[in-house]
Amino acid sequence: MNRLLGIDLGTTSIKVSLFSEDSNLLGSRSSGYPIDVPHPGYAEQNPLDWWNGFLQATQALHEAFPEDFPHIAAIGICGQMHTQVYLDGQDNILRPAITWMDQRSAEIVARLHQDAEACALLAAETSNDVSTTYSAPQIKWVQENQPEVWSRVEHILVAKDYLKYRITGQRATDYAEASGTLLFNVAKQQWSQPAFDLFGIPRRMLPDVQPCDTIIGHVLPEVSQLTGIPAGTPMVNGSSDNTASALGAGMVQPGQVTLIIGTAGVISVCAGRPLADERRLTLCWNYALRDHWAILGIMQTAGASLEWFKNAFDPQSGSGSGDVFDQYNAAAQAVPEGSGGLVFLPYLNGERTPYWDSDARGVFFGVNLKTEKAHFIRAVMEGVSFGLRNNIETVESLGVKINEVRAVGGGLKSPVWLEILAKILRRPVFTVTTPDTGNLGNILMAGKAIGLYADYAEAVQRMVAVDQVISYPDGSPVYEKQYRTFLDLYQHLKPVYRQAAEGS
Repeated sequence: MNRLLGIDLGTTSIKVSLFSEDSNLLGSRSSGYPIDVPHPGYAEQNPLDWWNGFLQATQALHEAFPEDFPHIAAIGICGQMHTQVYLDGQDNILRPAITWMDQRSAEIVARLHQDAEACALLAAETSNDVSTTYSAPQIKWVQENQPEVWSRVEHILVAKDYLKYRITGQRATDYAEASGTLLFNVAKQQWSQPAFDLFGIPRRMLPDVQPCDTIIGHVLPEVSQLTGIPAGTPMVNGSSDNTASALGAGMVQPGQVTLIIGTAGVISVCAGRPLADERRLTLCWNYALRDHWAILGIMQTAGASLEWFKNAFDPQSGSGSGDVFDQYNAAAQAVPEGSGGLVFLPYLNGERTPYWDSDARGVFFGVNLKTEKAHFIRAVMEGVSFGLRNNIETVESLGVKINEVRAVGGGLKSPVWLEILAKILRRPVFTVTTPDTGNLGNILMAGKAIGLYADYAEAVQRMVAVDQVISYPDGSPVYEKQYRTFLDLYQHLKPVYRQAAEGS
């Protein structure tokens, strides 16, 4: 039986997974890497850390499954969006990659927001509003602030496309990733020359755009020697991590919804047509399925909020320690709903939808003499869940009805967090049997590319199964009250955030 390899290049780690063609997960290996913060609001990574992480994870997987690797028929890949790698003509990395979390382009974004004509052009051309998350403002920052770097730039690749280039020698990107640059006409599914002209970015610097399930190259012999993957193995174009996760969760029909709690928090709704938000509160990107779109609400820090808490207060536990998160789950379970009146605003590095506020910061409100560590832990889970509800309601305000939510991501391995989420959302929360939905989405794209699956609907029906349904249709009176407090807190703090940013 054929084997399929999935590569998920996340924000804090890379995971490489080996599947059978009928979606049976044989094994996974991962490797972590840091996020560098040289200045407040900055968030950078070394692309070589991704490459070395890929080699380490793949080599370990090969050692565990040496008899399966010769049968790898195709490779699928997804990755963190927006993050840019700057290369010169000899493919040398010119500076650290600027990640999607980075807020350094806030001044450029503010400048553009003062230009009504520019905003109208971007809305018409890209179906989206300008923010610090998108690649184009960050590229503009390099252009304006690092001319010595900019003068040498020949190629700009997003994270997973850089890794793909290292594996195959081919440069390409996909519709979903291109949607995240603010340089792509989402409706026409092609690069927008007016957007390139607005930012002063040469079109030649970015690669051609192809569907996610297009074979764009084959594993190079030198990569085969390092990893054990057969030379010549086809590699598909791939897509963004949230797109792959949504596909792996079974989102193939318009109106279906996926909620992802990874580093960020993502609400993704499948649509059969582009649906631009005139208020510019949500996002409209291309989806993995051809001629389908995703309407999104995205939080800047979701699972990252609990990871931050662990790193700040339990640094001795080590990165990704399962033990400490088990302890957190037990602690949160022991605390009543509402965390003793403690409310958390999860804006640790600004916020994307629906506020687009790079100045926003995290807040614990309601601390008193009885507040203990467990209250903070549960409040983080509740605050992220409030933020996700805010995004769901914002997407629904466009006329999209959301009746059920398919929830995936590392944060939802916690049963107490799932219960909190279901009570706050007041909608059934479905989980799926395969926890690695990102790489499951990757192998669905890879399998379709080489003809193993006729279409995604058929593949999903065969391979994606619901694990459990958590439902609290009446919600919780405590959470309903706290949700209003959560919303009010941001509105009252918004001018304070701005004043603090201006004074820094």
